[in-house]
Amino acid sequence: MSLNYNTLQKYISSSRLTNYELICNGNPDKTLKLYHTNLRLSQAFYPLLSLLEVILRNAINEELSNYFNDPDWLINQQTGFMVHPSLSYRDNRTGQMKHNHFLKKNVSKSILDSGGQASQGKIIADVSFGFWTALFDTTHYRILTGRPIQIFTNLPSGSNRNTIHQKLIKLRDFRNRVYHNEPIIFGKDNLGNPIFDLLSAKEIYVEIQEIFQWLNLDFNHWTKRINNIFFEIERAECVYNSYPSKVYYVRRIGVGIKHYSNKYFKN
Repeated sequence: MSLNYNTLQKYISSSRLTNYELICNGNPDKTLKLYHTNLRLSQAFYPLLSLLEVILRNAINEELSNYFNDPDWLINQQTGFMVHPSLSYRDNRTGQMKHNHFLKKNVSKSILDSGGQASQGKIIADVSFGFWTALFDTTHYRILTGRPIQIFTNLPSGSNRNTIHQKLIKLRDFRNRVYHNEPIIFGKDNLGNPIFDLLSAKEIYVEIQEIFQWLNLDFNHWTKRINNIFFEIERAECVYNSYPSKVYYVRRIGVGIKHYSNKYFKN
């Protein structure tokens, strides 16, 4: 195990493993196990985040295609709402004009990377999650006369543009941590020291479910066969609390039996 851990340090970097080591009190076996646990939980989130992104961007595309009466609105609005005058302002400190052309830059990059021949579908797939999130910021949302929110046909009473925007920002930031192999099993104590904490991961799981509900989609129907989140959360708790004692192996077996029974033998 020590050789494997040394190899991990060499290729992952010691600095990246520091928090794992601190939480595991320097135990190399448990550090390696907890690092793998983070990978497994990230892996479990990946299909849900990917599915959510695809559904969200396609729903927005359909809504704005109707709004502009243009199936190629991403291409054609580079000279339209994406460069609206309200997206430009004068910097009070320097006196220079600033331009928030984030959306246009996303689209232009996709077209440029495709040799100038990108289709609407290709651009939809290329632009960042932040692109779709930005449609709910105050300025873009106002320019679009609030049209993006229309995709949420089951939005709870009291929820509004800001509710959605903040939720999407939170999902975007978590998604980026997953996609860039950052830890998602840590929090911080009152002194700023790293601690094992799955609260953020659990909250994100709820946020994903809520987006599905707001889109009036059955979350379980869409995700049952690809959803391993609670299994990996329970497994992570098992690793942290019990590994490497014998109790860990007993608990892990119990967690596995419960998970696969619920997944494959219940409607």
